[in-house]
Amino acid sequence: MKSKFVVGSRKSNLALVQTRMVVKQLSQLNPDIEFEIKEITTEGDVRLKESLQKIGGKGVFIKEIENELAEGQIDFAVHSLKDVTPELDSRVTIGAILKRASPFDLLISKQKFASLADLPRAARIGTNSVRRQGQILHLRDDVSIIPIRGNVETRINKIESENLDGVILAEAGISRLGIDISKYNVLNLKNELLPAAGQGAIAVECRAADKDTLNLLNQINDEVTRRCVDIERSFLDGLGGSCNFPIGSFAEPKDDQIKFTGLVASSDGKHFVTDSALTKDDANVGRDMAIKMQANGIMDLLY
Repeated sequence: MKSKFVVGSRKSNLALVQTRMVVKQLSQLNPDIEFEIKEITTEGDVRLKESLQKIGGKGVFIKEIENELAEGQIDFAVHSLKDVTPELDSRVTIGAILKRASPFDLLISKQKFASLADLPRAARIGTNSVRRQGQILHLRDDVSIIPIRGNVETRINKIESENLDGVILAEAGISRLGIDISKYNVLNLKNELLPAAGQGAIAVECRAADKDTLNLLNQINDEVTRRCVDIERSFLDGLGGSCNFPIGSFAEPKDDQIKFTGLVASSDGKHFVTDSALTKDDANVGRDMAIKMQANGIMDLLY
């Protein structure tokens, strides 16, 4: 095995924190190996004023990194799994999925709310996620969704600068960054919004033919998390792998089974379909549910 590995990462604070988490785990298991972090600018980092849907979806956060990986300029790359498209370049693969943190969203606000139903009429809620938008508007069609982009701290600050009633962010990112949100009220939305596929999980991507790196990364792979997120991503892939309309996808262990819930909606929340299934070892349960939803005509209602 090599004595040095170059690790690709976006330049954002969260990306670097997650990359250092991976490097720390690998360093503890392999003290004689050196790890160098290479910061890479992606299209999503540059075009901050445009919506993700307009510039190509979440893949804009990984394309440049994947190119450097495939070309051998880095040995592996660390991503938020929810940013990784379900269909990968054939030259690369996901070598490890770390144990998942919270997959749920938080509503951060100045005023205390017991649920989304408790929001004031015509509340202004900040998010750039069509998944969150579709689910919120399904519950509360009077809410105004205000698009916000930028790093986590920037989006929280928009509560003040944009006069918002609240912003919705992933709990895992806030926790990993250690951001102090004690001056705000925080509502966990685990019972109201279905997460994105892979939310809360960190993925480590490497070249598919690089056996040394695959062996290295296997040391930090969490098999339970991987089984769950593979189901979630198969549902996303079965629906075309797009984030241009709301898709929720969440699998969790239940005793000796895995419970999977999938959701598809229109961005205005008027069309909304969800279903759940229990499985022991059927990795295709997500894709099968996607096929069933398409057969029932849900996609025709979204365009």
